[in-house]
Amino acid sequence: MTALARLVVLATLLVSTAFLRALAQSPQQTFRTGTDVVLVDVSVRDGGRAVTGLRAADFELRDNNVVQRLESVEAMSLPIDLTLVADLSSNRHGQWGSDPLLSKVTADIQAEVGQVTKVLRPNDRIRLLAIDTRVQQVWPMQPVSSLGAMPRLQINGMAAVYDTLGAALLHPVDPSRRHVVIARTKGVDTISSIDAEAVKAIAERSGALLHVVAMETAADSEGELRGFQCALMGYCWPTRRFWIPFERRLFGNPPVHPLLRDGQAVALGAQVTGGALHQTSMLSEPTLIGTFRKTFEDFRNGYVLRYSPQGVDRRGWHTIDVRVPRSRSYEVRSRRGYLVETPVPSPALTAIPEVPNTLTEFTTAYERGAYQQVVLGLRQVKDAVRLLSEFEDAGNPWPATPRREAAFALELVEPALFAESAPARQAANDLLDRFARFVRHPLGPDIFERYWHFAVLTLLEGTVRPSATEAFVGRALARFPDEPRFILSRAIVTDQRWRGSASLSPAGATEMPAPEHSEAVRTQYEAAMALAPTSVEARLRYAWFLHRVRRQEEALKHLAAAAAEQTADLTQRYLGQLFLGHVLSALNRHDEALTAYRGAVTLLPTAQSGRVAMMNALLMQGEQATAERLAEEIQTDSNAALDPWWMYWQGQYRVHQQAMARLRELSR
Repeated sequence: MTALARLVVLATLLVSTAFLRALAQSPQQTFRTGTDVVLVDVSVRDGGRAVTGLRAADFELRDNNVVQRLESVEAMSLPIDLTLVADLSSNRHGQWGSDPLLSKVTADIQAEVGQVTKVLRPNDRIRLLAIDTRVQQVWPMQPVSSLGAMPRLQINGMAAVYDTLGAALLHPVDPSRRHVVIARTKGVDTISSIDAEAVKAIAERSGALLHVVAMETAADSEGELRGFQCALMGYCWPTRRFWIPFERRLFGNPPVHPLLRDGQAVALGAQVTGGALHQTSMLSEPTLIGTFRKTFEDFRNGYVLRYSPQGVDRRGWHTIDVRVPRSRSYEVRSRRGYLVETPVPSPALTAIPEVPNTLTEFTTAYERGAYQQVVLGLRQVKDAVRLLSEFEDAGNPWPATPRREAAFALELVEPALFAESAPARQAANDLLDRFARFVRHPLGPDIFERYWHFAVLTLLEGTVRPSATEAFVGRALARFPDEPRFILSRAIVTDQRWRGSASLSPAGATEMPAPEHSEAVRTQYEAAMALAPTSVEARLRYAWFLHRVRRQEEALKHLAAAAAEQTADLTQRYLGQLFLGHVLSALNRHDEALTAYRGAVTLLPTAQSGRVAMMNALLMQGEQATAERLAEEIQTDSNAALDPWWMYWQGQYRVHQQAMARLRELSR
């Protein structure tokens, strides 16, 4: 026998703003008539028949065992917001074949949704969530008439049952509607970040009605398949997963399928909303559409009871008991209670110093998004080792968001990495090494880990300590072997190992790199040249290497190829012209070299390297007066731009702050 109930507690209904102010002043404050309103959905059945036509005098409602006066009893006619939850997870222990046929799964879900929409009314709305590795919203909440074709589903095979139920229950409730969640699941969670007790707690605070449908037959079939694989085929170890997921189960093995501890918690959560966890009864397995039909029938024939609680303390858990005293044969179902949490006043915000100095100040500034102040403060840190030690001792400032800690750690290591002190640099490397393990997603590399490694490499390249950077490059490439920027990092770090003459005019250099080093630089830069995102920069850098080892004709070819790609990156265009001038000068093509230098100065008129190169070329051409005027401008110009050449040897460090900005977004 089914029945339905739902409690709606609205911001202006349950607790008024005026009442919250009064509560802060009086710890014994109770509900006051006319200020706080509770709405309770109720259904009444007599055997299999819905009982209609009841009035306020027919009901008795107790709130924490105190009888309440009902202000109104209305027939339940409000529109419904329906959230359906489908379970896409597959055999966690890995079939020897592939995932379930996607087209069949899609067709089955489409058929179920079609059955449900036939029952709904034109003003009802529906959304569809899917249980998989991540919480997957297939359709957002929308009118029934707006539904289109089923989008392409994504099936990874893991089961975030509890995460999905929590997300479904937390959907904002429109005061003029009723929210119903009907979820079907095989009852095995393998990847959720919350547990069943958390789902129960969310249900207690939610305004939704929750029904959970146990897919016991599907769960048994997967269990039999696993046994068949192991006993008859020898596939006793996962063939699809490289690790065995931790399983949290709602119900046990056949034939009885008893509710386990997690199942009991979810069942209690559903019951407290007025719903239930539905299992096989007398060989009849519940279905999603069958459960919804019964739920919808109760909605059409149910009641909404309205009262303002009196004689009860406002705070804490409120048990609701609704009866129809005149008949013992009536079964009444309603929400079992609701929770009122005392609002915690927001702590007064402390001012953030313009230049943070302590770990607390850095953490506070980072929490509030004052990233530039964090960067400014870190560049003035005097004891980098102490700062890192305090950070490790303090633990994660944001326990619920470990990725934010990983991003914050990357901010904090910068002063230590650039320190002259070897212990400081080692402390920074140790911290990065530890977090490199923490950011690994158990199911495979993801976008956050990719950007974290990119930010690490851009930072380490900036220190120009290739021996320390190589290990991190190798780790990044092991996780993302096809990432162009990591492939370029490998070439840059190898290039940094032999700087020869690091100046812009290496003519006097006598030292040459070992042949094996030159070959490594060539192959690694060529690997980066073959990829569109890094092609231009790799060509420019390899051309500069060739110039330094006096292979000018080869360098010229790569510079021409880089120019032909017409990059929009001003830094690369400038360096292309600057390097071209030096290569042409080394080939004694001075007129062409001067033209190239003029091109660099046109791009960045106040950059020092281009103007000095042009000054020198003018002098060599006999234009001493013009060269002298340019020299005077260079010496007296107070608006000189940041020169790309100054950061050339720091690799991709020029984009480190851009990488950090993206990482901050991903870590929120």
